[in-house]
Amino acid sequence: MNKVFKKIGIAIGSLIAIFVVILLVITVIHRVSLGREQERIIPIGQMVEVNGHLMHIYIAGENTESMLLVFLSGSGTVAPVFDFRPLYSLLTGEFRIAVVEKFGYGYSDIIDVPRDIDSMLSDTRAALYAVGETGPFVLLPHSMSGLEALRWAQLYPSEVAGIIGIDIGIPSMYLAGYGTLSEFTMRFMQMTGWMGLHRFPPPGGIFIDSLLTEEEREQNRLLRNRNNMNRVFFDEGRNVVENANIIEQHGIPNIPILLLVAEGSTEQLGAFWIPHQEEFARQNGAKIDFFDAGHSIHHEKPERMADLIRTFISEQ
Repeated sequence: MNKVFKKIGIAIGSLIAIFVVILLVITVIHRVSLGREQERIIPIGQMVEVNGHLMHIYIAGENTESMLLVFLSGSGTVAPVFDFRPLYSLLTGEFRIAVVEKFGYGYSDIIDVPRDIDSMLSDTRAALYAVGETGPFVLLPHSMSGLEALRWAQLYPSEVAGIIGIDIGIPSMYLAGYGTLSEFTMRFMQMTGWMGLHRFPPPGGIFIDSLLTEEEREQNRLLRNRNNMNRVFFDEGRNVVENANIIEQHGIPNIPILLLVAEGSTEQLGAFWIPHQEEFARQNGAKIDFFDAGHSIHHEKPERMADLIRTFISEQ
């Protein structure tokens, strides 16, 4: 019997050793590849200096007289400028659009930087000001960046003509403990990102929009390799409850708000999602529309979203 257990122990030890070696090989390949890939990452918009570092901002649109629609990405979006393409491509004939990529996102620098709500907002506004855009804006935040849009309206109401929330996180849900990750989970995910395990996703694990050119798909892939699960994303996660608390303490100004809510988020994120959206709409007089779609509704239902956005803006 002891011989049997000994053989089992040796087999398990061998498997663990093989697994460790595989992880080391993947990590070395990833770290070396990052250096080689960096020179192939070429911004499609403008790189502007904010606090001594570079942020990427993409502006498009034919109607130079229209109000600027500012897209703010959800937490952990590796390439916002491509992620939002299905939606903003339907709007650039009538409006000007801007996609602001925060530090750690898209083409912007990955740096250690404060991720409290006011610092993030200051960076976004500085990037817009650097290209001569001073508002007023219509803000289109996705997911967690809803907090940044609400804070913008609190501090600078004259700059915010309206908010169109793309399945945004509501302050009350974060304060109730929903939509947050434990410190252990964040550190584990950050470690797997540093090792490069995201280079080997399961089939269908990468969103590639059919509107992208072959070159843009390559850029999207390179940005995913570089940005996925980086430290800036997790610093935002560590601050989300405090950021939500700041917004909750100061109330929401009386501005036009449209909530575009994904019914599929109930399954993806939790049963808390829709009740908090509905209560926020009731308290703040916001319009609300529901979509039979997942959390990234701008991937699944961009045509209907574009119609609602046009109507919302025309009514202001």
